[in-house]
Amino acid sequence: MTAEKWKVIVVMLLATLAVSLGEALLSKGMKLTNVPTAAGLMQVKAVLNRYVICGTVLMTAYFGLYMLALRWADLSFVLPLTAVSYLLGALLAKFYLGEHVSPTRWAGVLIITFGVVVVGFGERGGGTP
Repeated sequence: MTAEKWKVIVVMLLATLAVSLGEALLSKGMKLTNVPTAAGLMQVKAVLNRYVICGTVLMTAYFGLYMLALRWADLSFVLPLTAVSYLLGALLAKFYLGEHVSPTRWAGVLIITFGVVVVGFGERGGGTP
């Protein structure tokens, strides 16, 4: 595997980590603001929640890193790498948010992760990074 391809993989691993953490924080923040109040006040409280703010910043960082990776490599290589976020998201849901992740969901996550490995390491030569 070329150095250029590894550069894209590292950037996309950072990007998927950012989006997965961002989604987990966003989920936590929205659940914390899920209290019965006036609709307008609830929206303001959600936007000002520190978890929502941090999650939004991380998701914005993901978008910037994703754009950088697209500058360096083909969409057909970069896009499947974003699927790593399914694995990270399931792990964060289970261990950070304390959610139940069913065996069926774990199986799906493993299938998706295997697909990422096939796309990432399946090419031998040719093409851009």
